[in-house]
Amino acid sequence: MWGIYLDSKAIQEGLFQTVIQYRIKENGEAEIILPETVYKPDMKYIRELPIPPQYVYGERVSPCNHPDIIGTICDIRWHFKYNRCIYQIKVNGRVKSKRYYDDDLNPARWLSV
Repeated sequence: MWGIYLDSKAIQEGLFQTVIQYRIKENGEAEIILPETVYKPDMKYIRELPIPPQYVYGERVSPCNHPDIIGTICDIRWHFKYNRCIYQIKVNGRVKSKRYYDDDLNPARWLSV
């Protein structure tokens, strides 16, 4: 399942307003699958997304306007005004400051680094 984590206490963990993939364990507790973390979330702060993000953490992508650049998704946030995901990518070990929407990126699985 995919959701947005809205607990401001998780800001130090980098999880506040982050899109997360999670599962609910048999005991009713939530466990974050992506992004990788040891943080124990509280279910009451997870707002479920109606559809999963188009790209997931670690997926290789290329900006539409720069097909020569290949990066990996390193952060996914939620844009509340536009109700859509905002992605940040890492290229050659450095996080790009630009934020991307779904239609700004193309899958880069078939491209070589």
